[in-house]
Amino acid sequence: MSDFLQYNSAFLLAVLGLLGAGGTAVLRFTLKSRCSEIRCCGCMIKRDVIPASQIEFNNNENQV
Repeated sequence: MSDFLQYNSAFLLAVLGLLGAGGTAVLRFTLKSRCSEIRCCGCMIKRDVIPASQIEFNNNENQV
């Protein structure tokens, strides 16, 4: 098993990076979506979405 990891470690690291990036993209899409029902990869999410007129952006909060 150690020979396998020694020769394929770069490939395995690349595959793990691609899987992580894909998972991050799916989660980011889910968080930013304005849909009340999202279906992806066999999973389904139903949620209450705040109307766009009620969203407040406050960018001055963290400025020093």
